[in-house]
Amino acid sequence: MTPMIRRCVRWGTLAVLGLGLACTRAASVPASPPARPSLVVLVVVDGLRYADVERWRERFGPGGFRRLLEGGVVFDAARYPYATTQTCVGHATVATGTLPERHGIVANTWYDREAGAKVSCVLDAESPSLDGSGGAGVSPKRLGMPTLGDALLGARPSSRVLAVALKDRAAVMMAGHRGTAFWWGKEGFTTSRHYAQALPEFVATWNAGRPQVAGTSWERSAAPALYAQLGPDDDVHELPPQGFGRVFPHLIPPGDGFLYTPSGADQLLDFGLAAVRAEHLGTRPGAVDLLAVGLSTVDMVNHAYGPDSHEALDTLLRVDRALTGFLSALDQEVGAERVLVALTADHGMGSAPQPGGRLDGARVTQALEAALDAAYGEETWVQAFTTPYVYLRPEALAARGVRREDALAVGARAIGALPGVAQVLTDTQAQSHDSRGLTPAVRASYFAPRAGDLTVLPVSGVLLAPDADCAGWHGAPYEYDQHVPLMLAGPGLKPARHARPVSPADVAPTLAAWLQVPLPEATGTPLPEATPPAR
Repeated sequence: MTPMIRRCVRWGTLAVLGLGLACTRAASVPASPPARPSLVVLVVVDGLRYADVERWRERFGPGGFRRLLEGGVVFDAARYPYATTQTCVGHATVATGTLPERHGIVANTWYDREAGAKVSCVLDAESPSLDGSGGAGVSPKRLGMPTLGDALLGARPSSRVLAVALKDRAAVMMAGHRGTAFWWGKEGFTTSRHYAQALPEFVATWNAGRPQVAGTSWERSAAPALYAQLGPDDDVHELPPQGFGRVFPHLIPPGDGFLYTPSGADQLLDFGLAAVRAEHLGTRPGAVDLLAVGLSTVDMVNHAYGPDSHEALDTLLRVDRALTGFLSALDQEVGAERVLVALTADHGMGSAPQPGGRLDGARVTQALEAALDAAYGEETWVQAFTTPYVYLRPEALAARGVRREDALAVGARAIGALPGVAQVLTDTQAQSHDSRGLTPAVRASYFAPRAGDLTVLPVSGVLLAPDADCAGWHGAPYEYDQHVPLMLAGPGLKPARHARPVSPADVAPTLAAWLQVPLPEATGTPLPEATPPAR
């Protein structure tokens, strides 16, 4: 009973006659709309299939995935509409609200015709890492569109935008051009000179005191009967990293071995909380901040063991617990009523291929070389293959006087005849408005300055990769790679599920509505079911 009602009751009949009307009026005044969030948290779970969230939802605790599944707005039909479902592409799409045809990130790596070499999506020699690893520099210079974080900082310069992930490409794409990205480097989290001249003090402090898990054992965290639903633990298709076996328990080796265990997620989220506290995200007067988290662990375990393995299930259960602790800590640090959480994935994952279900790049290029040799004479015709693109050598075409269009037609027929190939498109076909087959998905992926001369698409369930060192893979235009979770929970959002088709490209425009910033370049649209309640 509220204080006002208690006073009304105590005052008796006179109070009812004289002041009852005031009580009625006070009770009928509509509640004030919830305050806008001071911290928006975007969580992208690398390699998380929608099907796995639904399959194991009853095994999750109430504070992690189920916090959003049961207490948030859930979109059951969120799918990427393009073909190259890879990590860098997905993070760029979520962060910018645009597709690869516009943001220009066509794969994790591609062949740079000007540089004459394969390049990473975040490669920038002028931005060396600050961890002294001596590796290639990293920056967002190849990202052709502004991100949500860029829009926020443009409209509110006092805001702060941080992105943390185990993978550099995940953090960089989400931080955008103006935010700050941190990723796992040589011996801890790092950044590059694009973002800072020296590591912030909180990063150095966290790295110095980070948990050491080498030599500890990764055991199953649930009853054996649960894992038995997936079949035997020892699966010959599993290809664990060096130092690991195929069966539980797993002794975690020194170095970066922990990245292939749930400990990677634990450490990432702990580092994310350290960033929240050090940068006072969401707690400064008038703060409107963005924290993006790239949970890379699910993807890394899926690649090593396959998404239907005992290890993949245990990782998902443990990531759920880590997410519970992370969100609970944010509630305490910032306030549950001041935090908006959006969760999605950058792509799904194909199951470990069965015998005959692998198609490596060598077979693709050999078929193309043989066909062009037979048609025009011996040359080195192929410049590069990076999934799913084949690049021809212009010099070879010129030396033999071969029209490019003719060579592409010959090559497309030769590769298309290989077992496991569903469709091969020339660059002209990839940019056409043909609505048949997989062409629309390829067109949405295609950015001509970077995409290949030929695009090779595997049959559903076939792993197409430059090599065969993974148990599970992604990058195909099929349900298992395109269908991902998408859910939001925050102040004023009532629990609801929606079955209409949406895209992860809709996430950035939706969050822009919450942050009250323009995002005019986005081709995704705000999701009205998850935009701020009317004020």
